Amino acid sequence: MEAIEAKILLKNLLKRIRRVDEDCYELSGSLTDDEMIALQMALVLMDRAALSSAAPSHEPVQAQPVAPVKPLKRVSEFTPAPTPPGPEEAVAEPEESEPGEPEIEIDTSALELPVPPSDRRLCLDFGTAMSKVTLVKDATAERGYEDVEVLMLGVPGDQEEVSETMLVSSVFIDGEGLVWFGNMAVQRSTLEAQDGSRQRLDNIKRYLSEEGLNNKVLAKFNPTEHEITYGDMVLAYLMFLTWTVNQCLENSGEPRNINRRFAMPCFDGSKSRNTSQTLRSMLGEAQVLADTFYKTLHDGIPLASFLHAVTKLREENRKFGFVMEDITEPLGVAGSIMSWEEDVDSLIMIVDVGAGTSDFSLYRMHFDEKSGKSTALEVENSTQGITEAGNHLDGLLRGLILKKAGVDSNHEHWVNILGNLELDLRDYKERLFLDQEVTVRLFNDELVTIQLNEFLSLEQVVKFGDSLKACRDQILSRVDPSFVKGAPFGALGLALTGGGATLPMVKALAKGVIQMHGKELKLVQTKAFPKWLKNEYPELETDYPRIAVSLGGARKRIIDRGGVARVTAGDVKGRPMLEGYYTKG
Repeated sequence: MEAIEAKILLKNLLKRIRRVDEDCYELSGSLTDDEMIALQMALVLMDRAALSSAAPSHEPVQAQPVAPVKPLKRVSEFTPAPTPPGPEEAVAEPEESEPGEPEIEIDTSALELPVPPSDRRLCLDFGTAMSKVTLVKDATAERGYEDVEVLMLGVPGDQEEVSETMLVSSVFIDGEGLVWFGNMAVQRSTLEAQDGSRQRLDNIKRYLSEEGLNNKVLAKFNPTEHEITYGDMVLAYLMFLTWTVNQCLENSGEPRNINRRFAMPCFDGSKSRNTSQTLRSMLGEAQVLADTFYKTLHDGIPLASFLHAVTKLREENRKFGFVMEDITEPLGVAGSIMSWEEDVDSLIMIVDVGAGTSDFSLYRMHFDEKSGKSTALEVENSTQGITEAGNHLDGLLRGLILKKAGVDSNHEHWVNILGNLELDLRDYKERLFLDQEVTVRLFNDELVTIQLNEFLSLEQVVKFGDSLKACRDQILSRVDPSFVKGAPFGALGLALTGGGATLPMVKALAKGVIQMHGKELKLVQTKAFPKWLKNEYPELETDYPRIAVSLGGARKRIIDRGGVARVTAGDVKGRPMLEGYYTKG
């Protein structure tokens, strides 16, 4: 165990001790193995210090001069102007100035690299819970096939035990003012914030969809005197994501300025345009910052240094030509489904349920026998997103746990119980759906058991399922009726992806039949793993629901948005939007 970890654990132990009498104290809860190790380390260090001080010294003891105590400067709202010194008064020496901001030399070398190859690109999927990135190299005369590589972000991110291909989307500022990212943020917060008074930012992506990017980060997330906005916290995480990408690209011999697309939730109108512009700028700045903190980022970086680097970076207007267009999350999924050689003839709705948003879009996919190519069209006016998703269920589970425990804001340990519960809430939810029940130990040592059926029967959880169905049906009701009436085999395929793809209320979207535009439409779930990927990249099957967006978004020919098309007797009438893909084999 590192000394800093032991120090954090001991600090938390002290926070858990409360006075019960004038000269009596009580420790809440039992001690963990790590806390016992920290106590033992402290005892060993004290023994060593005692032995060192008791050792005889043969050196003469010399009196040390006592430095005068410098009085504290009083701060007031109004400071009167100093009186000019008289002719016989000596001018006082100025006080020593406080240390200034750390000197940071930003690294803009990525902006000066040669233009990157145009036959390859990245797609970055910045997720609320996990982030993913895929590199695709197009088929060329030399290569002959399309090469897909899901980057192993978890390796440089030091979180292989969580996932090799996905990066935890968390940020934590510790009591020393160091900023930690990914799984290290989770580990550091677990050590330092066990009493619940401090929190890490787990749902950082949501500030892109809410009006909070310019708000100051609250004290429970930022214990330092340095002010930072949620927007710059998003930028800090994107810096870390880019840093892990850089490590992977370096191992593959690819340039740091390789072209990249980025995925976004489904927003309407100006919200979509503004978010796209913000993300494009942030991803460019993130590359420069990742290069600037290349050697130190993994070990935590001082918040003051990060803020200083951001200020220097923005002193000039810079162009980041390697940051390309945005794609919607369903659009990326659709791109991952299509194959050059597969015989596809279907009406498919993509449903991408993440932690922050649930995004829908409808596509007409068709195989042209004459050309031997698959074509696809994103149906006009069929894209929609709702903010009810995995985080919504987290909140409902939190409420149920606290209700069963009889804990509310009047409880003497309310802040500690709530904060401690938040740190592991997402894990509790995953265990609940996996094991059908979960037992939660609260900060005050009370045990609460939740059954899955109990949770699913909550009125708000039922309403979440109803909201998903309503979104599906609203899209079908407003698109051109010919798409529904011309649906091959009278069926609507639903491709369920994202971290919430296996939730019961999500899988229910693809069951039964519905009446739409005077036609009965059978609901069928598509294959959980596309055939072309199963043949060529079987190792991606487990992760596919979460990596589908970045995988499809990085392919050369993505499906264009919108457009006008009509479907008659199962044939696509209109401009084909996807020419297909070469694959291995």
